[in-house]
Amino acid sequence: MTDGLVIRRATLEDYQGVMDIGKIYYGRDYLPVMYKKYLKWFNCHIAEKNGEIVGFNGARLVDCGMTLCRSAARVKEVYQGQGVLAAIVKDIYDFYKDKDSVKYEAIATDNVNMEANGDKIKQRFTQILQRVFVEILGEVTDFKPNTMESDETQVQELTPEDLKEIFQSKDSCSRLFPGERIIPNWHPYRLLPENIPLMMEGSKFWGTKCSDQSKYTTLTVTEVYNLGERLVLKICVYGNDVIDIKRHVVKHIQNLKRLVEIGTCSSIMIHLSHSLDCQDTKTFLSVFEKCGLKINSDFPVNMMFLFEREIKNKL
Repeated sequence: MTDGLVIRRATLEDYQGVMDIGKIYYGRDYLPVMYKKYLKWFNCHIAEKNGEIVGFNGARLVDCGMTLCRSAARVKEVYQGQGVLAAIVKDIYDFYKDKDSVKYEAIATDNVNMEANGDKIKQRFTQILQRVFVEILGEVTDFKPNTMESDETQVQELTPEDLKEIFQSKDSCSRLFPGERIIPNWHPYRLLPENIPLMMEGSKFWGTKCSDQSKYTTLTVTEVYNLGERLVLKICVYGNDVIDIKRHVVKHIQNLKRLVEIGTCSSIMIHLSHSLDCQDTKTFLSVFEKCGLKINSDFPVNMMFLFEREIKNKL
């Protein structure tokens, strides 16, 4: 029932009301620390009923305005299944309906949502790619990042110009990016130079080259933030050379060590994603375990999916 439901743009003053929608994403919700940034990055809408905020969703255009992406959707539990999210999405569609540039809608989701809603999603959307998702946990007191046998000095932080070079190389794109998409932190993009400023907001990009420096062999994207007393590190891996990926992991662990030393966090959570064709992953995952961290095999999310639909008429 959507009677009495009011849809409007979210504001900074709505922060507590949006947080009160409830705990979601298995207690790993990023929005409490990202809310202000989301208002900057996304066109955020809320649903209100009797003065109470009961739903939220953000949306924005990427790919030179070609693709509509939505993120951070949530509905208060007692209102779920009553059309609240559908009403927000309709309002988002109405907001963009006169944008002639919009040709696609893309959504990134996980295996848990696919088990519950996969049939509905596949009725409208086509799967573009699938990636493996791994959660790694640990206490700061157990975190012992000793010197490891890997030359992480080969891993260099990339500039916008470096990314532009990669995206303009057909060889690099075909090797590093199955489906010709990149999904840093669950935000999908086509491999267009125009997307670089968007994808670099809040994230760092890292790369390694082959021995003759002629091409990039591995690329990783990292994002770091504090969630209460927990330090969160997200690592998106592109490439399938596990020895090279290990160098990246060592580099990111060394960076994490410095953050732990200057911070006040008591625990660590790492979310790492990699492509399906990445074999012998223990080569680089074991690095985390040697540092006192543990692979959380009980975490229900272990896959991420990217779906897209072509918008043939108006939204």
